[in-house]
Amino acid sequence: MKHRKLEKKNKEESSLQQKKASLTVESAFILPLFFLVVVVITGMLDLYRISALIQTAMCEGAKELGMYAYCGPEDHNSPVGVVQDGICVAYGARKIRECLQAERLSGIQGGVNGITLLGSGYSNDMVSLKASFSYKIPSGLFQLFPVRISVKSQARAWTGFHGTLHGNSEDCEMVYVTDWESVYHTSPACTHLDLSVEKVSLEQAQADRNQYGSSYHPCENCIGQGSANDSVYITQHGTAYHNDVHCGGIKRTVKMVKKSETGAFHACERCGGGS
Repeated sequence: MKHRKLEKKNKEESSLQQKKASLTVESAFILPLFFLVVVVITGMLDLYRISALIQTAMCEGAKELGMYAYCGPEDHNSPVGVVQDGICVAYGARKIRECLQAERLSGIQGGVNGITLLGSGYSNDMVSLKASFSYKIPSGLFQLFPVRISVKSQARAWTGFHGTLHGNSEDCEMVYVTDWESVYHTSPACTHLDLSVEKVSLEQAQADRNQYGSSYHPCENCIGQGSANDSVYITQHGTAYHNDVHCGGIKRTVKMVKKSETGAFHACERCGGGS
């Protein structure tokens, strides 16, 4: 009887040791796999975030280049010069650097300098920006091979309509309007649209004159009957000072529409030839 009890006890201890050994082997296999999955998911989220930032920067760059695509070699209103392939590459790279200057780019091989815009260009009234880079999950535990990522963005140039698809050319004439004005503009470079905002003290704004010699007064939108801040925003062509840099009086949302759709709008005195 005593011998049987001892034999049973030995079997139970042996079975328990086998279970412990099995758990140890499973843990040794599962834990690295779990950490690998966590690293991969983290890397994918970081890649998605970086790609979204690059996409946003290129969308803005393509739209801005499209605004200046109408300028020719003799036109000095364009801050980028004549829009061509080399300009698209340089301007897109600058927009990306500005957007990513505060970001940690440990996953992009070469950092911000590893992002190439070869293949970007201007053709058939379309501005195309193409960015590509190699991304590698930043982990010292798992050396995963890099993947090549491409991001693209396009915008149509603001060159107007060519031809007479419907009606006569006057019906198809395109002009520029904003949300807060009751005039239309014939040029996107009009000083009413292309504003240069400057932050100054309230005393300076009250004492200064704009480019046309007129004094500044409080903005009816962002100041109204209230008091102005110690620092306000003005433009060289405007006649008001503003508390908010995003005020509709200085922030322009420009839309291109048919002149026939402007209704009661009248031509801008600066670019439309009005009196």
